[in-house]
Formats: sequence, C-alpha cells, structure tokens
Amino acid sequence: MKTIKAVPVTQENWAPYGYLANIADPGDAYGLGSYPCTFHRDMALAPMASSATIAFGSLKVGPREMLIRDVEYHSEASEVMMPFDDDMVMYAGPANGGVPEPDKLEAFIIPKGTMTIFRAGAWHGAPFPLHGDGTLLICLPERTYLTDTYKIFLEEQDYIKIEI
Repeated sequence: MKTIKAVPVTQENWAPYGYLANIADPGDAYGLGSYPCTFHRDMALAPMASSATIAFGSLKVGPREMLIRDVEYHSEASEVMMPFDDDMVMYAGPANGGVPEPDKLEAFIIPKGTMTIFRAGAWHGAPFPLHGDGTLLICLPERTYLTDTYKIFLEEQDYIKIEI
C-alpha cells in the first residue's frame, strides 16, 4: 500500500487544486470599516455555473484510519470546505477528465477556519479530523450531490495511507 505524508497547506502547494482563505483569521487582509466591525470582502472566490443557487450544508466527520479508499469530483462546480472546530487532513488530486490517478493524490493539513476551494474536476474526498469529531461548512450548487458528483471507490491495492 502506498503512503503519503500530509503537509501543512500553503497557497503555493494548494494552487493546483483550487484556492485558500483564512476566513477565521484574516490577518492584514483588506477590510472595510475598522474595529469593532471590519468586513473582509471577497477573500475567496468559488466559480460556479452562472445560474447556480449556492447551498450551504455541514459535514460531520469522526476519527478514523487515515486511509484513502475513494475519490470524487464535480465537473461543473467548485466545492468549498471549511473546518470549524478541528484541523483537518484533506487530500486532493489534479483535475484530469475523470480518470482517478491515485499516485497523484496529495494530503494537506488544513487549519480550522481555513476555507478550501476545490476547482471543478479536482479529485478529493471526506477529510480526516486531527483531534476528534469535526464539522465542516460545505458549499456547492444546490443538489450537486445528485447531479454532478462522480465518486470512484478505489481497488484495495490502490488505497493510500496518510501519515502526519
């Protein structure tokens, strides 16, 4: 079984898969207004179909073996994920037209409060919490899980173990 190491996420190493924004701690990002009310606008953009209604949901994940057994992608939409209450390990692979390439998957440690945006077509799957149960904000066009989700279950010999 192949093993990959989860690395701290940066703008540079995440760029092939999408975009990042530290929503919970915007630092010196441009803000409108000043303390005690500062609006940090347009911190991340997630391209969607022009007529899409964006749906917001949550994903609850619990501790489990960090083993990649499946991958999915959306061909028409970006997917937004943001961990609220725990750091998460997320994995991603480049968009390639729908053929899974397990050897190209990478794993990243995503700090809680960091918004990740997967480009349309980028391979990904359910994250792994680092310290216990976790919750993620999920944003996708309405009903994407039924109309534009392509999930592939890997053969056991293609499973990938993630190490921290």
